[in-house]
Formats: sequence, structure tokens, C-alpha cells
Amino acid sequence: MAESASFREDVRALLRDRALDAAREITSTEGWSALTMGAVATRVGISRQHLYNELGTKQALGAAMVNRETALFLEGILARLREHPADPVEGVVAAVGHALVDGSTNALLTAILAADGAGGESLLPLLTARPHAVLGWASERITTAMTELYAGRAGSAEDLEACVDGIVRLVLSHLTQPSAPPEVAVRQARWLVHGLLGVAGGS
Repeated sequence: MAESASFREDVRALLRDRALDAAREITSTEGWSALTMGAVATRVGISRQHLYNELGTKQALGAAMVNRETALFLEGILARLREHPADPVEGVVAAVGHALVDGSTNALLTAILAADGAGGESLLPLLTARPHAVLGWASERITTAMTELYAGRAGSAEDLEACVDGIVRLVLSHLTQPSAPPEVAVRQARWLVHGLLGVAGGS
């Protein structure tokens, strides 16, 4: 019985991943407005009802897709922080630089940030709406990582939370309204960390 239940869970997880892959491909190439549950089901090779049973509505599918992409995006950011365990400034600068480059080349993120035309559907509120879980979760993950890495080097917990909030808003602003090269955001991030945390690092 245990093996049978485990097998069923593995099959459901595989189905979910395939559905999210299909949704990502459609959204990246055609836009969120073009995605239908029927199109995703056809690509996966299941019925539309089966897809509804597994993932719920189109909005639920979109939320799951954004959550998965956010997790992958965050892992890249956290990896850059961990490359500088003794230097909060250089850690944040590396993380911000990676986020801006990855964000500008990530096909799904580009599709999310781009308008789907007047009156078109958009996934952007899933990233920007407060107090939405995605943005709060991202800030929490980054705050936890920076606390673990830079304890004793990065001021108080309140200062660290304020710094992370500023960094997240800075990156999101540059991704949604790129009015200057990434280097500008990197300089702003360096200034932000130095000013809020009272530390110096890098050159």
C-alpha cells in the first residue's frame, strides 16, 4: 500500500511539473492571455478535466508557475550571497547584479513583466501585490540568508529587514521599469547596504 501511494504521488508530481513546463512555454512565447487550460492539457497529454482536478483554475496554475519560477530565481540570488560570506556589501552587489541579468534574460519573467496589451490578463500582480505571499516569501528568504551569513556584521535585525525590503523594491523597480543600465542599480545597492547597515565592503 505504501509503495502504491508513493507511486501515485510520484506520478502526480511528474504531471504537475509537466503542466507547469507547458504553461511556462506558452506564457513565455505567447503571453498569459493566450494560455488556456485546454492548451496546457493537450501539451501534457491529459484531459482538461484531469488538469483542473490536479491544479485547479487557470489562476491557480499561474500562481504555481510563478511560485516555482520565483524559487528558482531566488536560489540564484542566494547562491551569489553565499559566495561572499564575510562581506555583506559585495554579497548584495553580486546578488543584485545576478537578479538583474537573470531577470532581463528570463523568458517567463519578461512575459510576466510585459503588458499583454490593453485589457489583457497579467501575472504581474502575483509578483507586486502586497501583502502577497510571493513577495513576502522572497523577502523572508533573503533576510534569513543574510542574517545567517552576516550576523554581527550587518547591524540590527531591524536594519537588516529594512535593507532587504529596499533591495527587493530596487530590483523590482529596475526590472519593471528599466530606465537605467543594471550598473546603476548595482551602485544603488552598494550605497543602500553601506548606508543602512553601516558596513563597508569591496571596492
